[in-house]
Amino acid sequence: MIDSYMRYGALAAKVKALYGKRLRFSDFEHMAGLPNEQSILDYLRTQPGWSAAVSAALSAMNTSGYVGRMELEDALRLQVWKEYEGLNHFVPRPDKNLVAFPLRQAELLAILGTLRRLKSHGRVREGILALPNLPFKVNRKALIACKDYNGLLAAVQGSIYYEPLLHIRPDNPDVLPDYTTTEALLRSTYFSHIYRIIYNSYSGETKSVLLKGMGERVDLLNIIHILRLKTYFPGDDQYYSALFPINYKLRPEKIKAMCDAADVSQVFAVLQDTPYVGRFTSLDVAGVEDCYRRSFYTFNKRQLVSGPPSIYTAVSYLNVKSTELKALVNVIESVKYGAHYDEDFARLVGE
Repeated sequence: MIDSYMRYGALAAKVKALYGKRLRFSDFEHMAGLPNEQSILDYLRTQPGWSAAVSAALSAMNTSGYVGRMELEDALRLQVWKEYEGLNHFVPRPDKNLVAFPLRQAELLAILGTLRRLKSHGRVREGILALPNLPFKVNRKALIACKDYNGLLAAVQGSIYYEPLLHIRPDNPDVLPDYTTTEALLRSTYFSHIYRIIYNSYSGETKSVLLKGMGERVDLLNIIHILRLKTYFPGDDQYYSALFPINYKLRPEKIKAMCDAADVSQVFAVLQDTPYVGRFTSLDVAGVEDCYRRSFYTFNKRQLVSGPPSIYTAVSYLNVKSTELKALVNVIESVKYGAHYDEDFARLVGE
């Protein structure tokens, strides 16, 4: 315990200071009742956890004369990256690979965004270039400029995603790989990469907490994927190609039984004999998705608030902050477009 305080005490103090600036449920409720995104921007100016993002948005307005939803959301995301950059200075060198997980996630999303663009011949989204100068393993400029799959491969060479993407390169250079298959492959690559770091670099209680944080997440995502196929594509039997090849509390025989189930009700019947029985608010996809986001957030918040100082203090804060950003984006889009304001989600994050 003393060693953990000596090693991670400064990191924990920094995290607690940042966490103290979070938005509360009353803040989300107030913003949800505002007339437009400009009003939200004005309100966020008074909130210490997001005021820097508002300053960045206003600075952009001085050159363009306009701050809309996209400009505000981009500024909010950029602030999360700047917090990551500042927090990373307190991370001990042996833990740098693990705490680079947001970079690997951003790379994955950038690759998928590029693949969507190539498939649809759509416009380039410049947001990836607006990130801080962090040690990404993909060439962001090359991703934006690439015109085909070979160009995409060249842009990601040196990253954890290069070999898997090379493996599925079509023989015909004018053909792109299936998007769903590629997404499943990249997400499996990401989780396998994090799992290896945890398994090889950590031990004891820290290893147990890290594995639980990732393991339950993977289990629930696999359940969600199976339920989505059973619900929306009942004739599709391509389960295994899109499942994550990691088991935590769900044994392989249970995964197989769920894949072989005739319908959604039989999937939940299989789950009755697993550690996830009774965890879902309803016996459908939405119920498991709600369980996923609640489990993910509450586990990380619990580790952040009451766990001893460890590298998971940083990991949990980054996960909590990214969830707060999602709740904030939901409020902005509900005000801007009249989209559903997810009060339950705001309450989860703000209490």
